[in-house]
Amino acid sequence: MVKLIAAFSPKGGAGTSMIIANLSIYLAQKGKKVLLIDAAPNGGTLHSYLNLPAIAVSDEVAEHFSVLPLISTDYQNLSFFSNLQHQGSKISELLTRWQGEMEQGQFDFVFIDMGSVINYDLMDVIAIADYSLMFISPDFVSFEKSNYFFRELVNYRLRNVELKYDIQLETQNIRRAKKDYLFTFRNLLILLSQAMPKNATQIANIESDLKIGIVYNGVRSSADKELIQLYRFIISNSFGVDTDSIAEIAYSDLVPTSIAAMKPVVTLEKNAEFIDALDKFVSTLSARIFQQSAVKKKLRITPFNYYEWFGLDRGCSAFDINSQYEKLKKLYVGDNPLLRDIYEDNDLFILNSLVDTIFKELNDPEIRREYDMDIESHVVSLETSFPDIFIIGEVIKKYNRVKKREVLVKKDVYGRSAEKVGEVSQENDDFVDVNEIFNKYRELPVTGDLLRKIREEVGISYELIISRTKISNMVLDAIENDKYAQLPADLYVKNFVQQYCKTLKLNAENTKLIASGYLKSKNAQLNPVEPAVEENPQEKKV
Repeated sequence: MVKLIAAFSPKGGAGTSMIIANLSIYLAQKGKKVLLIDAAPNGGTLHSYLNLPAIAVSDEVAEHFSVLPLISTDYQNLSFFSNLQHQGSKISELLTRWQGEMEQGQFDFVFIDMGSVINYDLMDVIAIADYSLMFISPDFVSFEKSNYFFRELVNYRLRNVELKYDIQLETQNIRRAKKDYLFTFRNLLILLSQAMPKNATQIANIESDLKIGIVYNGVRSSADKELIQLYRFIISNSFGVDTDSIAEIAYSDLVPTSIAAMKPVVTLEKNAEFIDALDKFVSTLSARIFQQSAVKKKLRITPFNYYEWFGLDRGCSAFDINSQYEKLKKLYVGDNPLLRDIYEDNDLFILNSLVDTIFKELNDPEIRREYDMDIESHVVSLETSFPDIFIIGEVIKKYNRVKKREVLVKKDVYGRSAEKVGEVSQENDDFVDVNEIFNKYRELPVTGDLLRKIREEVGISYELIISRTKISNMVLDAIENDKYAQLPADLYVKNFVQQYCKTLKLNAENTKLIASGYLKSKNAQLNPVEPAVEENPQEKKV
């Protein structure tokens, strides 16, 4: 069966036409029947790489694929069609119309070069194609253009689902009610699928149906390879799109010669670096294309666990966690060109706070062990996937306080702000360790008032305690306000206090100490011990 593969680049000059021409020739030489279509706006350059003069390119688009005026090339098994956008043809509509005839045709592969224009037609072609190849160079300008492409792509697909299933109002309500959570597009889809369980599959398919592999051209150094690895992590965490690195092509000396002479490299180079790269390219591409049918579709999109937020596996070492933490702290900064067109300043502030909190959780062996044992319950919903101590409302308040402290220190020649700096804050913006807070009060009797003080210093709300522990409002009020007479038996009270401490993230030793201390205070108040009365010595003699 024919495989339809779309090729495009968010930024021109990424070598899309050159690589696709060479790839088509390579496959044809391997005995595959290949059709190469140039669908770049205003005409493309594919004909030049195939040694075809401009006057030989196709000048009309037939109604039926079977009578499409194809051009023969110098390479056996390779046919060509150019100018598919003749007279403003919409490529996606043509492909839809031709689908039946294409499947019955003689070709094994049909490659369509869509050029470097990001529009809705490109996005519709990506949805139709069996696979899509996105060509980019490992440089910051290409990454910025790619960020714009992914943002437009996922939002376009979301709008299509909203219109088809009439859920625009639900999306608007979620954006308004849960705006503090929406620092990634992926989280928006999670909340939407939770609110609309009947459409959870369609919402998940906004991401899971995307079959896009990235071809990195001009990879020259280990720094380039590190950028590539980091970029896949960014796209996955930001948009939820799991992209494959299909090929990393290091240009040999013959590539510039090929571009200058407009001749394919495969005719100049027989058994060297570029041919080896193409061979790996074809192997990886074939595996991705033919594995698609075997991949089970996700029924719904689920929240990330701590390890996925860090881009790590569950069995990772403490060294891996520390190393990845340092990389993420360097990644989520406002002037990082890799993140352009993805995050606002407040988003980055929230992400940094989340990274700090997860790092502290994973760095505590006891908390990490407990989390690993109960990891599935944490990713039931977006709210439960975040650490208990990570309260977004408090993080937003902290961000607003930081913004208010910013002062203008320099302006450019037009009077615009050129640089801002924050005043030195007297408060510690990092999350505090609850066990360190308890150490300040260790010598005091354990009372409800003490528990409330610790809770407020940590930043855990009263409502969150009720939500996490399922303790009733009446019992929690009695605990925090020392209304001992309204509390149930000691066995239940001990369990409630332990759950309270667990939500505050106190360690096992301190939890045990607080639970026993609270019961001691309770019983001392309800059952005071009367002082012993001394006997009168004279009465004793009698």
